Amino acid sequence: MTVRKATHCETQKILDFSLQVLKEATMGHVKPKKEKASEMVSPFLDGGGFYLVYIENNEVQGWIGIGETFDYHTDEMVGVIPEIYVLPQYRKRGIAEKLCNEAFKHLEEEGFKRVQLNVFEGNHAKHLYQKLGFQEKVTLMEKQLSSYS
Repeated sequence: MTVRKATHCETQKILDFSLQVLKEATMGHVKPKKEKASEMVSPFLDGGGFYLVYIENNEVQGWIGIGETFDYHTDEMVGVIPEIYVLPQYRKRGIAEKLCNEAFKHLEEEGFKRVQLNVFEGNHAKHLYQKLGFQEKVTLMEKQLSSYS
């Protein structure tokens, strides 16, 4: 088992999964379109972000994106995890937790004191994030207004 920075070729293969990742991560709240996936991933990669990959038996089994963002609430730069994904056939093996722990080490080595991520309501990964010490800081609430038109 190895966790390391993804090569350019591996990053391109990860991007091939962007529609599936978008669909699963947003719990159906975002329509999975190639353009939308690109809009979400491009700024992260263009801003110096990258993927760490989990490799076993010479196969990429999962990945985690890591980068940085400005927290407007605290006026400081923080680490950010825009994406975590484990291929379905490799789930329930602790891979996501291992990827997160490696990301935490890397971000701490880069001098970050905090790391943030977003998770949609109903996403089963929220339990993992809570287990790893993430706490809810902001809740985005929404109401459909179609009945008012």
